[in-house]
Amino acid sequence: MKTTAAMDWLRTGLDIIDLVVLTVMLLTTIYYSWRLWIGKNTNKFIESTVLPSYTSSEISVDRQTSFVTRMKSEERKVLIIYGSQTGTAEELAGRLSKDVQNYGQKALLLDPEEMNVEDFEKINEISDVLLVLFMATYGEGDPTDNAQEFYQHILNTDLNLTGVNFAVFGLGNKTYGHFNEIAKYFNRRMEEFGATRIYSLGLGDDDGNLEEDFMRWREGFWIAVTSIFGWQIAEIGIVRQYRLEIVKDFSAKLFTGEYGRLGSFEKQRPVNRELHGIKSDRSCRHIEFMISEIKMRYEVGDHLGIFPTNDPVKVEELGRLLDADMDLRFSLVNLDEENLKKNPFPCPCTIRTAFTHYVDICAPVKSNVLKALAHFTSNENEKERLLLLSTANEQGLKEYGNYIQKERRSIIDILRAFPTCKPPVDYILELLPRLQPRYYSISSSSKYSHDSLAITVVVTKYVISDRLIKG
Repeated sequence: MKTTAAMDWLRTGLDIIDLVVLTVMLLTTIYYSWRLWIGKNTNKFIESTVLPSYTSSEISVDRQTSFVTRMKSEERKVLIIYGSQTGTAEELAGRLSKDVQNYGQKALLLDPEEMNVEDFEKINEISDVLLVLFMATYGEGDPTDNAQEFYQHILNTDLNLTGVNFAVFGLGNKTYGHFNEIAKYFNRRMEEFGATRIYSLGLGDDDGNLEEDFMRWREGFWIAVTSIFGWQIAEIGIVRQYRLEIVKDFSAKLFTGEYGRLGSFEKQRPVNRELHGIKSDRSCRHIEFMISEIKMRYEVGDHLGIFPTNDPVKVEELGRLLDADMDLRFSLVNLDEENLKKNPFPCPCTIRTAFTHYVDICAPVKSNVLKALAHFTSNENEKERLLLLSTANEQGLKEYGNYIQKERRSIIDILRAFPTCKPPVDYILELLPRLQPRYYSISSSSKYSHDSLAITVVVTKYVISDRLIKG
């Protein structure tokens, strides 16, 4: 009787439209329930891809352990924090961190993304602590991506940093507005918090000679530090950050050069069209990438980051100059077991892969590399020359500017010119800066082209002395 009554009510109480609405709602519920079930169970049936084990500072972040607690337990007196967009500030910070060891001290090198910013004020709990900030300015006077949260904390919080000694080195470019704005702000803000500046603000100019700017600042910085803290230089020889591990298991998976969302050049096969005429001695390329299979949105003026690879001919030449086994399977492992950056680049890989994809072998060689190379040079004249080029006095800076910067001499050029210099290949891989992505403004419009994006780039080739320079 109850069932009959219910059916009678449905026939009389609901019209056709009501039934349609109820039916649609029921089918919708069933559909989304099915989608949810599929999403939870899909991974059970898809074969997973096994990748080599690689731990970088970007993917291994542990904010549970306070960096202040770590500094206390490990008796570290120096905290070096870097805000880096392209890797240059990180590299300079790393070089200063190695300098600290030469004075018998220990430094903590920290990416601000790895710390709980609320712990920053606690650094005054460490007696005679020295804080060094390497801060790059990005865009229109903005902090770098990895320093955004740290910057906001400094901007919106009143801290007490009494008892903290500090110094700041900034990285910027005078051709842009807001030159070194972030470094200037941190320098001013630290003093407002009661910290004591021990050395003047360093203003590195990437449009000029950033390496010389840093060399001059570092020289004066260490004079100030030794005067204030009484530290003495300790002759401890070569300071290594990584140790070499040879991979003997031939079944181990290797990194072969990571690619971004759009895939490799070989996979893409993009449109690559010359815009200049045949008679022109210049080259400007229109390059299109397909994005039809990638969930990606962009606006005109956005940037596309492209990971370059080094010239295979130069890679092989570098291997010959170092007498390196280019097929050697290896890993570089951080000697500091507590450091979140376990490897300088994806490991394990081969020497050839590392020189092709991960380190910059074409940039003008840095002064710290020249100084390190002198230790592995048997000819005394060559050794003295390398030491002069790495010295931050007027003669050394002048020689470095003329011979290295203006002539754009790379590690390959140096090894050619100093034939008795035979450093270990793993040490060279540790010393050379990481190969960084190149950023290009997108020149297409997503409103016009939905399945592709384009960049327009100038190809630069020029000759210095008898050497062809590309890029």
